[in-house]
Amino acid sequence: MHRLDSAERRTARFEQYRIVLTEAWRRNGMSNKEVALATGKGTSLMSKVRNGRVNICAGLRHQLIDLFELDRARLFIAIEVAGKGMLYFDPTFKHVCHASMCFVRELLVLMDDDVSPEQKALFAAFSDHTIGLVAGQAGSAVRERITAIIPTLRDLIEKKEF
Repeated sequence: MHRLDSAERRTARFEQYRIVLTEAWRRNGMSNKEVALATGKGTSLMSKVRNGRVNICAGLRHQLIDLFELDRARLFIAIEVAGKGMLYFDPTFKHVCHASMCFVRELLVLMDDDVSPEQKALFAAFSDHTIGLVAGQAGSAVRERITAIIPTLRDLIEKKEF
């Protein structure tokens, strides 16, 4: 039973990739022939892929992701984490993913610092670099609002021992 559940999940995940790739294909406006030429595959195969009549192998999936210039991290989060591939195209989801990636990058910079994991997470989330990157996507008013609460957060950190 566990194997069946695993197989069903894998099939559902692959279907999510197919849905996102065919939507990206539609938005890109490329014909089956153009995609076939770009991937080195046959036009008939591309038609079957686009219409869901054939499974997309990993190699072709990666080629299509590159061809349509999809953001791999955002695609992974939409499909593998959220389980909803079409979230990839949602503007709000795009900003959430951008903010998350900024946070993770900043957290990786802090990995070697000699502070608690909780402090690292707070420092990464509210660093000037992270706020600047996220606010750049959301507009300057967001940066001003976040910057205004930083002194309060610093006071909380200094008062509480992690």
